[in-house]
Amino acid sequence: MSVSTYQKNGETLWKVYLNIRSKDEPTIREQKVVLGFKNEKAALAEERKLLRELTEKLSLRTAQGLSWETVIDRWESAVRADPIRYTYATDTVTDHVSALKRWTESWLKRPASELNKGDAREVFQLLDEAGKSKGFQKHVKSNINVVFNWGIEHRLIRGVNESPVKGVQITGAKAEKVPEILTLEEIRKLLTEAKQIEHPWYPIWAMALLTGMRNGELNALLWKDVDLENRKITVCRSYNTRRREVKSTKSGLWRTVPISDDLYSLLTELKTKTGNTPNVLPRFRKWDEGDQATVLRAFCSGIGIRSIRFHALRACFATQLLNHDVAPARVMKICGWQDLKTMQHYIRLAGIDETGATQVLRVLPTDREVLDEAAKMFANQDRLAKLG
Repeated sequence: MSVSTYQKNGETLWKVYLNIRSKDEPTIREQKVVLGFKNEKAALAEERKLLRELTEKLSLRTAQGLSWETVIDRWESAVRADPIRYTYATDTVTDHVSALKRWTESWLKRPASELNKGDAREVFQLLDEAGKSKGFQKHVKSNINVVFNWGIEHRLIRGVNESPVKGVQITGAKAEKVPEILTLEEIRKLLTEAKQIEHPWYPIWAMALLTGMRNGELNALLWKDVDLENRKITVCRSYNTRRREVKSTKSGLWRTVPISDDLYSLLTELKTKTGNTPNVLPRFRKWDEGDQATVLRAFCSGIGIRSIRFHALRACFATQLLNHDVAPARVMKICGWQDLKTMQHYIRLAGIDETGATQVLRVLPTDREVLDEAAKMFANQDRLAKLG
C-alpha cells in the first residue's frame, strides 16, 4: 500500500510511499516517501499529488534513456553472454569496464544521452593530469566509442546519433617515455650476477632473455614442449595470473622458438633439477601471484643497472636479435606477434632503421684537406710577395 500508518511518540500518523517504474525500461524508477500526516484524507491527497509529480519525472527520464553506468553494465552482460558474436577475451571485458568506470566516474549516474563533447574533454584532461600517455588516452576513447555506439544501436541511448568523444582531439598528452630496456652489457651483468649468487630466479630470467617468451608462457612451459634433439620449443599455452589458470597463448596460436647453444646449455642444466616435474622452470608463489616484476626490479637496482619490469626482458630479446641483423620477419615469427605495428615498435627500440643513415653526412674536413688548404694559402702568399 502507498498509504499506511506508523507510530511516533504514542501517536498514530500516516505516511505516503510511492515507487513507480518505467514500463519501457524497468531499471528507471522514481520513489519518494512523505511522513507526518495527521489523518488518512490528507495522506490520500498527498498520494495523488505525488503520483502526478513522479509520473512526470519518470516520463522525462524514460525519454532521456538509461544512465551511462547502466549502459556499461548492459554492454558487459551482452558481451559475456554471447562470446561468439563479441570476440572479447574475458579479462579484456573486465579491463574495459574497469577503465570506463574509473575514468568516466562523473558520467555514471547521468543519462547517457546528455553527455557531450565538453564532458569528453574533461575526461581527457583528467587523464592528462594523471600522466597517462597519449596511447592510453586513445585506448579509453576507443572503449567509450564502442560502448556508446552499442548503446545507440540497441536503443538504450536515445535522442543522439554519435558518441560524445567523436571528433574530440587528444591534446596535451605527456611526451612518450623512453622504454625500459637493457643494453647487451647490462643483460650480461644481470645474468652473471644472478648466477654467481645462485639466485632462484636466474633460470627464469635467462629463459626470458634467450626465448623472448611472455611471462605467462614461461610459467606454463612444460618439458613435453621442449625438443632438445631437434632444438626447438613449442609455445602453445600461457598461465593467466588473474584467473589462476592455464589457457592458450595471447594470440591463440602456437609457435616454435629455436634453441640456441646458450639456451641448450641452460635447458640441460635445468633438466637435472626439474626434469622429474612437468614444468621446466621452478615454481614461486610470487610468480603465480603476478609479482615477478617486484623481484626483478629489486635485483636490478641492487646490482646497479636500470630497473625494468619483467615484460621488458622480451623486448631485450627482440632488440638484440634485430641489432644482430636477424630479419624482422623472423623475429616477429619467433615472438608470436601478429600485428606489424607491434613489430615496428621493437624496430624503433633497436634503431635498425636509423643505423648508418647519417653516414652520407660527410661534412667535417679531414687532416689531409686541412693541410692541402694551408699549403695553397702559403703558396698564394709567396706568389703575391714575388709580384710585389
